[in-house]
Amino acid sequence: MASNRKPLWRQIFDAVDGIVTPQLEAFVRSEQFCKELGRFGKAQAFLESQARDASARMWHILNLPAGSDISRLRKQLGALDREVRRLTLQLEQERQAPESPAVPLKEKGNGLDAHTADAA
Repeated sequence: MASNRKPLWRQIFDAVDGIVTPQLEAFVRSEQFCKELGRFGKAQAFLESQARDASARMWHILNLPAGSDISRLRKQLGALDREVRRLTLQLEQERQAPESPAVPLKEKGNGLDAHTADAA
């Protein structure tokens, strides 16, 4: 006949859990814990920033690109890729409808279309 008695390790675990858990929950919900957690987060962010700056300086001393350089290049490459796609779509539309008059693109910044900009 199988007994419903828990193994010894489980009894010890449950006893410790019953004592420790309420105390830990009270500590984690305290205002002091929240303040210390915030301080820890700020300290961690500061240290990460210092390490990132130091490694960037090291890479630049070695005349190699740092992570920030790569991120900036990726953003520029993404913008260039979007522009090429936009121009490709525009070119395909113009090739499909050669009889219709081309609609000039507005130039960025001044709001003038290509014909008005040429006349100005």
